Amino acid sequence: MAFTMHKTPVPGIGEFNLPLTRNDLLLILVAFNEIAVGVETYLAHLISGGIKPAESIPIFFGPAAGVLLLVALYLRIGRRAIVVSTLLVIAVAAASVVVGIMGSAFHWDRALAPGSFPGDRLRWDWIIYAPPVAGPLAFAGVGLMAIIAVLEDTKPETGKLSLPGVFTFNTPLTQTQQLLWLVALGMLAATLSSFLDHGRTDFEDIFVWIPAITGVFATITTMLLALYHDRTETDYFIFFWVMVVMVVVGVLGMALHLNADLPEGLNANVSQDRLIRGAPVMAPLLFANMGILGIITIVGAEVAPKKD
Repeated sequence: MAFTMHKTPVPGIGEFNLPLTRNDLLLILVAFNEIAVGVETYLAHLISGGIKPAESIPIFFGPAAGVLLLVALYLRIGRRAIVVSTLLVIAVAAASVVVGIMGSAFHWDRALAPGSFPGDRLRWDWIIYAPPVAGPLAFAGVGLMAIIAVLEDTKPETGKLSLPGVFTFNTPLTQTQQLLWLVALGMLAATLSSFLDHGRTDFEDIFVWIPAITGVFATITTMLLALYHDRTETDYFIFFWVMVVMVVVGVLGMALHLNADLPEGLNANVSQDRLIRGAPVMAPLLFANMGILGIITIVGAEVAPKKD
């Protein structure tokens, strides 16, 4: 499989010789996201002491979906089997959306107090200690991202997209705007999930406020960029560094979670139970993932012409 280098602009940052397009990079990230979410789901479900039949669905689906998306990418780049690749991506992505919505529904069912319980059914303490209601939506988010990534932006800034080899259609938003809105919603979900998880600690540690503040700021920044019709180099420059901060916060969060699970240091005996039932080590990487996704989104993005 031979790669051809293309000079691709990253607005506000510079031009780079890349062997893959933005859509190809997105599909790679989505594939690894499917695998990572499947592994994280497995670790999270071990808290109950065993994996129930329904809980095994996302655990097996994640890695399988990731592998199928990589196969589709190979067909797309190496074999130029565009139609087959496109249909495979759409099928996997649609299934991912269904798995995400069903998972969220199951978690919401656990978060609602029984009808016989005194007080309101929607209670703060039940939501905090229930399975994360926004967690499964990661499958839905990456599924939607895969669907958008497989589309071709035939006429940038017009919203005219095509499903390669199938049909062409018009949308009110450009592909860049669609991706930015998905990134914004993903950041909002990650921030909400982090806030609810940290609510179990009563926010006693000042560090738990870092992802909350950073996540809200990054979400607002992304939404504003998605709303702009005339995005300038400066807009993209600011957005790029906000995404870099998201990556740093994610990596820092993973280190802090690992430190909380292993206070004696890495030389101590590593207990699987402490890693499973303690601070989730992989969870903060969702912030890093959203930051990387945001950076890929602006690869080759449209820039408004400079005004005289």
